[in-house]
Amino acid sequence: MSTEKPTTTPAATTARELSQERTRAWLDSMDDEELESITESSVVDSLDDEYYDEEYEHGTSSEITTMALGTQIPASKQSLINETLRDLMNSINSIQTVGNVNISNSTNVHIGNVTNINGNIQIIAETLRPRRERRKVSVTEVPAPSQDPEESEERVSSDAFISSQKFKIPKEICSINPRHTWLAQEPMEEPMPLKLPVNYVVILHTATESSEKRAINVRLIRDMQCFHIESRGWNDIAYNFMIGCDGNIYEGRGWKTVGAHTLGYNKIALGISFIGCFMRRLPTPDALNMLRNLLAHGVEEGYIAPEYRLVCHCQCNSTESPGRRLFEEIQTWPHFYNIEKEQQ
Repeated sequence: MSTEKPTTTPAATTARELSQERTRAWLDSMDDEELESITESSVVDSLDDEYYDEEYEHGTSSEITTMALGTQIPASKQSLINETLRDLMNSINSIQTVGNVNISNSTNVHIGNVTNINGNIQIIAETLRPRRERRKVSVTEVPAPSQDPEESEERVSSDAFISSQKFKIPKEICSINPRHTWLAQEPMEEPMPLKLPVNYVVILHTATESSEKRAINVRLIRDMQCFHIESRGWNDIAYNFMIGCDGNIYEGRGWKTVGAHTLGYNKIALGISFIGCFMRRLPTPDALNMLRNLLAHGVEEGYIAPEYRLVCHCQCNSTESPGRRLFEEIQTWPHFYNIEKEQQ
């Protein structure tokens, strides 16, 4: 049995020698720092996760290797390298760059894409698959029959593998959607200032439909303002603030303006109304949490007295507002004030 060695033509040998001579001349012209940078850039890692995984599964994965300049690349790897370089160039080209920008005497300047998000945010962080499988190993002393009892057996801990993690941003920060976000029209007359800090906070409901969608709540608030101005003849929407079941706080007349929510209490109280009807059910947990945050924020900012009294609309006027179920809930909150008991 005979084997034939691959023959190399003189032309191919001459071309390779010429390429090597040019490479040596080019390297001789570089200083030490440039040579170090070139050496680092010649390190080739696993070029593609999918390619690497296939090799790893078959036990043929290669370690990190170096490739000298001028070395011919096998045809089997040429397509893989070309694809990797193409992806790299595409990722570089997708990055937006801004040059020669000079900004002075300006505020609120944004360069590039800006995304504003209002409301609940849930971040789902998919963990990246590592290039090399890393396993958390717990060493336990389990002697095997054929082993020395002092030897230990490695066992893989199943709780070391996490496919995804979920982070829900807490809502301790009180975020209020200003009037322009729901297309509010200007008050018909000059607003009347509210004496601060207020000693009372009145909880109401709008007795309308409710929704966990921001767009629907915006429409409901806009319709309420039109009804209060055109049908009731009021100066503006009645409430100081509104809270939707979407977990958003919407600015009505705000902190500093007298409202038209509760007869006899408008000049001494803030009126906060939940969007919906809550006779048999409660607002969403996010909506209730927003009321707590709004009250705490009002106290911190000096709009609400620290020892304020929390009352419901039905305690002040003959009405079902804020709904029987919500009234029962508010009675369990701190600062709730029993007007009937005080009057007796």
